[in-house]
Amino acid sequence: MTEKSRGARGRANVCKTKTSKDLKQEEKEYLSLKEVAAMSGVSYGAVKRDIDHGSLSAYHIGRKYFVAKDAAAAYSLVHQGEGQAEGYTIRQIMEKIPLSYAFLIELVKTKKLPAVKVGRQYIIPYDAFAAFMAENKIQ
Repeated sequence: MTEKSRGARGRANVCKTKTSKDLKQEEKEYLSLKEVAAMSGVSYGAVKRDIDHGSLSAYHIGRKYFVAKDAAAAYSLVHQGEGQAEGYTIRQIMEKIPLSYAFLIELVKTKKLPAVKVGRQYIIPYDAFAAFMAENKIQ
């Protein structure tokens, strides 16, 4: 039997070493589209679309696509934080003021309330909402 060294709380001390999976991740020269999407903060579809449009170089082998590690890093720097508009969603504005979802959408579509469409939802920037409220204030 071997003895395990025990820490102050009686738990066995375990040395953390890199697993073969960690080592494989470090030495990868090419990344999958899923990995590129995760590191750049955009969707898989956006990465695929950029490859199809030629703004991201990739390799197509069989049914799989691969992106070189340096190209993926450059793509990630360009797209970091993209699609993360700062502001309120329609639901958050509904909590602030008692207006219906349909009415707020109508305000956005008629451009009376400025908004940015991110995916399926509209984001109303904080300053645009403040300006909208100031504009509609009764003196």
